[in-house]
Amino acid sequence: MGPPTVDVDVRPSDDVLFTPRTEKALKSKAAQLKRRSTLELQRAAAQARVAQIALEKRALLRAHLFDKVLDDISAGGFSFTEFAEYVFDPDTKLKTDWRWRGFFQQKATVEHIFGYWSSSRYNTSTRATVLDWAISLVAANASAEAQGITSSGILSKSKKVINEEYFLGYNLAGLTATLRGMAPIAFRILDAFSTTPRQLRENSAAGLRRKELLRGSAALSLLKGFSQYNNYAQSIHSAYLAATGAPRQHFSVLGALGVSLGYTTVISKGVKKHKTATKQKPRKKKARAPGLLTMLSDACNATSRAIAASGMFVTVYDNINMMVRVAEQILGRKNAQENGTCATIVPLHDAKPEDLLTTTLDASVLNAPPLRIEHLLLNPDELDFHTKNMVHTILRIIVRHGGDGFKKWQKDLDAMQPASPETIAVQKTPIHPLPSMEIDENSITGNIEVMDAINKSLGLNADEPEYLKYVKIIAGDQLTIARQRSILTVRLGHESGSHAWRNIVLMPGLFHAKIADTHGMLETHFGKPNAGTRSPGSLGFHNTVLDRLPITLTSLPAFRTCRDLIMVSLYARVLHCLLLVSGKDSLDDYASSVNSWDVIVGHAAVIYSRFADPDLVQELREQRIPDERKRDAEAKAASKGANKGAKPDGPLPHVKKGDMVFENAILFLRDALLTREFTDAVKAGDSGRVVNILRLWVFSYRGSGRSKYAHEMLHLLHNLICVWTRELRHIILQNWLLNPTGKPNSFVEIDLVQEHLNFWIKKIYKADGDGHSWDWLALVSPCVDILRTLATRINTDLGARQGAKHTIPNLTEDIAALMDSLNEHDVYTLQPGRVLDDDERPVPDILAVGMAALTHETSTTPLADFNRQFESLRERRRLTPIADLLHLLDVDGDAVLPPVELPVGAAPAEDDQVALPRLEEIPDSDEEEGDVDAGEEELLLASPTLTRLNAEDVALDMDVHEWYLDGEEDDSDYEGSGGESDDDE
Repeated sequence: MGPPTVDVDVRPSDDVLFTPRTEKALKSKAAQLKRRSTLELQRAAAQARVAQIALEKRALLRAHLFDKVLDDISAGGFSFTEFAEYVFDPDTKLKTDWRWRGFFQQKATVEHIFGYWSSSRYNTSTRATVLDWAISLVAANASAEAQGITSSGILSKSKKVINEEYFLGYNLAGLTATLRGMAPIAFRILDAFSTTPRQLRENSAAGLRRKELLRGSAALSLLKGFSQYNNYAQSIHSAYLAATGAPRQHFSVLGALGVSLGYTTVISKGVKKHKTATKQKPRKKKARAPGLLTMLSDACNATSRAIAASGMFVTVYDNINMMVRVAEQILGRKNAQENGTCATIVPLHDAKPEDLLTTTLDASVLNAPPLRIEHLLLNPDELDFHTKNMVHTILRIIVRHGGDGFKKWQKDLDAMQPASPETIAVQKTPIHPLPSMEIDENSITGNIEVMDAINKSLGLNADEPEYLKYVKIIAGDQLTIARQRSILTVRLGHESGSHAWRNIVLMPGLFHAKIADTHGMLETHFGKPNAGTRSPGSLGFHNTVLDRLPITLTSLPAFRTCRDLIMVSLYARVLHCLLLVSGKDSLDDYASSVNSWDVIVGHAAVIYSRFADPDLVQELREQRIPDERKRDAEAKAASKGANKGAKPDGPLPHVKKGDMVFENAILFLRDALLTREFTDAVKAGDSGRVVNILRLWVFSYRGSGRSKYAHEMLHLLHNLICVWTRELRHIILQNWLLNPTGKPNSFVEIDLVQEHLNFWIKKIYKADGDGHSWDWLALVSPCVDILRTLATRINTDLGARQGAKHTIPNLTEDIAALMDSLNEHDVYTLQPGRVLDDDERPVPDILAVGMAALTHETSTTPLADFNRQFESLRERRRLTPIADLLHLLDVDGDAVLPPVELPVGAAPAEDDQVALPRLEEIPDSDEEEGDVDAGEEELLLASPTLTRLNAEDVALDMDVHEWYLDGEEDDSDYEGSGGESDDDE
């Protein structure tokens, strides 16, 4: 065997690694490798010299040949220009393909030649000639690209159908990509003009996308200059300006920059042709085409009429108030509030025409049993389901507001959410606003006029049999529903056909029900304003701890302010109770020490059973009852013995038994959890959970003084439980919540959608400057949902919203401050004998008080009154109107009755007089209202309510903060329906 093969270089070493023989062999091998490498290098160098010599010879030969050709051209009296023109002239027939194979196929060489001509080694004239030619070529190609885009019509407004898709299909990024594909030359110029090599290397992907939008915007503006028909993008931008309430001057400025269209082009209604009475031939005047918003409004109205023709829709309407302000008040010109009505129709989800028959509704009403207290109470299964939802509400608060340490349990939280069979499937709800009406709906007659106007707008004829065949579902706030029911009461049995209102089904708006609950919660649990630490669990004290603006019960702030105070107080209480049941010192300690979801669920169940138990409150309060009776008797006897009729110096002192602070805290937690669960059930679209809360609110409304909503809930629950068929009940439960976004956990109340649209209608309304009119409002209101969606999309796509689109408000500091206060004052620790100030009464258990008031009044009960009204209404439904009997009369119209001779000059004898019935005088107006029962008049009166002043008060999701354009979130001109004081109590 020979020596081993070694690939490494071998160098002499003092270390003895190999035998002398092996070492000698290795050195010999290394020497051979070195000689071989040297020979290869020498061979390569020789080949390179040979190739170089060949290139030099070829260069000399080429130079000699080309010089000879040039000399021959010159000697022949020709120029190189003529030679080049001869070669490159397409009409020249050459034996060899010199133009492609001999020239342009060698792309690198051709580029070198062009580079020579434009380099500084050529004189200025040469470079200018080449540059002018190149610019002309590029300009011609760019112009051809612009012409191609114009001819394609993709940017032509006139070649598109202006409807909802015209606006919602606009996407600047997609349009830019299309233009880049159709105009690569122009965009290469824009690329070079807008981006440096450094930016290409260092900019993020988002930054490069913004630059692409910038180039697309520039291209759209330039194409608008190329042809006035390239105005699609500008029309969208103009609609955006109108949607955001931009003043007229903005249209002019941006129109001059090629970004938008002119103001008149957007809002014009078109010029109508008028007949002239003169024989003189009128001067021809160019008619103005309808404006962009007019065409969109017509398209939206056409869509609404198509939906209405099917009969499968629900109508919601609400009044809208606008304050028209003038800069300087002079005679006949002053600030004024204008009142009107806005309406929206929504296609019915999961509904069939055969389930909406009026005859079926009549039969179900006539066969319905009266409402009993058992119908309102939860049965054992429903109570168990409700308890699970309450525990899950506590868990949601813990996970969402407990801190980062609880976020890991989000999947477990979602997995155990109880759900009812009445949960609505997630899908985007189409919303179709109708033209605004200059009709004040704050009367019964006004509501009739509103319905007539809605039918006229939708192209419906109430006298057609098809109109009466199917029920019409009407949604609105408490006053709207009460007035609609009064119309039904007055007309049913007296009018015929659809005029009897017998096919109307009323669906109360749940957003206003939530407002009524918030109003009652605040008044019930606010406490004594100046009690301070003597009432440490009251909302008034918590408002002070949070250092927020003071609240007075006689002038409550807007709805969102009240609602947020209740919610943050609830979150702090739940988390404080979590520490109490777990024995932990802080939420961080709890989050780091608990590793089981079941443990958290167990703690939530303990919180609900221990700190939201009204039975415990009753037990504590019963301890005071004997002493309170004795105290009251002694005080009464003392007042009689001292001075008859003398008033006591002040309120009697509380009996120091039980714990009034602890009792109030328990009742607040119970009531606030219901409010939170209702909100979450609405967002989830779970109508079953919503109905469970309403069955409890029917008592709490009455207990907190919201008697009108308590009565309205009786109607709703009676219809859901006893009156409506299973199919109609399903339709109502599937359509009283809408999902404008089509995303999970994004359902909202149908009347909140109308309130939200009212806000946007007012914002767009301002774009008309000083030309405010109801005609303008009727024009823009059908477009409001399209324009709102467009504005939101453009804000999102172009990054116009400041900050995140939706962010959960950071309540960490607020919750921590309230938790410290609750812990410091031992609000949720039972301390026997702790009482409030003598002039502050303990918080009532509004559920128990409401139930007692509903069923145990002295003379008659509200429940009995309700059933009596329902029975009266049912009897009217059985009546046959006189108008329906006229066709049974057999009167010969041609018969002539003989004249009756009456004595003249003598009064008839008293016995001969015919006793005529005394007819009630009919009032000149609002004749429908004169027939309303006295018991119902109170339901039709406006009551104080929580106002909705700003966008946040009608936000579709009140658990997040939405970031708007500068100044958008504070719209002082928005009055909202809350400013009308027409829908609560």
